[in-house]
Amino acid sequence: MNFRKNGDKYLITVEALALIVVLVLGVLHFIVPGDVREKKIGNNNSIAQDATEDATQSVNDDTSVDADVTVAPFTPTDSVKSKLDSMTTEQKVAQLFITRPEEITGVSTFTQAGKKTKSALDEYPIGGLIFRQENFLGEESTKIMMSNLQAYAQEKNGVNMFLAVDEEGGDRAPLANGHAYEVQPAPSTLGSADAAGKSASTIASYMTKNGLNMNLSPTADVAYGDNSENDTYAFGSDSATVGDCVATEVSSFNSAGIYSVAKCFPGKGKATSDSTTGMLWMTDKLEDLEGSDFTSYKKAIDAGAPVLMIGNILCQSVTGEETTPCSLSSKAVAYVRNSMGFQGILMTDDLSDTSLNKVYSQDQAAIEAVKAGMNMIFVSTGFEGSYNAVLTAVNNGDISSEQLDDAVARILTTKGI
Repeated sequence: MNFRKNGDKYLITVEALALIVVLVLGVLHFIVPGDVREKKIGNNNSIAQDATEDATQSVNDDTSVDADVTVAPFTPTDSVKSKLDSMTTEQKVAQLFITRPEEITGVSTFTQAGKKTKSALDEYPIGGLIFRQENFLGEESTKIMMSNLQAYAQEKNGVNMFLAVDEEGGDRAPLANGHAYEVQPAPSTLGSADAAGKSASTIASYMTKNGLNMNLSPTADVAYGDNSENDTYAFGSDSATVGDCVATEVSSFNSAGIYSVAKCFPGKGKATSDSTTGMLWMTDKLEDLEGSDFTSYKKAIDAGAPVLMIGNILCQSVTGEETTPCSLSSKAVAYVRNSMGFQGILMTDDLSDTSLNKVYSQDQAAIEAVKAGMNMIFVSTGFEGSYNAVLTAVNNGDISSEQLDDAVARILTTKGI
């Protein structure tokens, strides 16, 4: 055979075979499973792959935790969206707060709404005001005061205020005592849903006559043991009976056009005082609470309570940890939204509470409450500092604009915008 003569032909054949081998190896590289290929890759790449898998697992783990605190965003109507679009950030933040009128006006005792009040509401178009007995100087005076307040609020941003009182009967009857109305019996003495409904109707009638539109009532807590406060303000020690009384009162207030505030989830009846801070601490298991204490809150929700107050109470069963009170807990918010189906306004208990302030400054508590998903912030004192703290948190992104708009949208919706 003449190799020189046929060399070119053999060379072409060899090159063709080599090309086929290369192509086959390339195909195998893509069809062999990744975990098999990984064994053939250097150690540095193997470590990088492991790190990626660990990070992915971490994200998955975080997602499973986040699922416990995920709340579907509120869907506002077009009119609410339009109002939100027209509001400044300062106006939105002001809507989150409910406080005493003295806090925005600077007067020692607020008894009339005039030019100074109008100026204060121009600066702080607040979501609501809470009144005490010393604010009431007679029915006619109170009616004028409330009418002026709503007129100023409407002129500023077209949104009414919540004008509130804590009028439950018994020792909590500031409006009745201020105007010499007949004080309704304490809730613990009413004994039935029918009696509770009649009491609420009476309270609602004289509240409406005076221009007030919100009552920090009824108490949905269940009384236990010798706790005298709950023996007075709770409807009883049987959760089903308490729930019936609460639901009837909510319905009575709703019928009269009064915004009721069912309070204070998750309840104080079984709570003990923390020896260090004085904060109330509930130790019951969640499944036990759901079967008893929470029945009354669920009945309040089902009856149409527009507002639910969340207490400054440590409850690991609800929050998942030991140091965050329910009023500042995203898990407590998620539980009420997702498990109990409440879509109205979530209001904090008073963040000026001295025991809470041993753990959180009031201003920081206000920020954490909004971040957790609370909609209204109740502060009996220190309003300006807390307002500015929340405003700063919004402006620097610590509180997202979406979180702020969600809270304000719920408030505006409840107010009928």
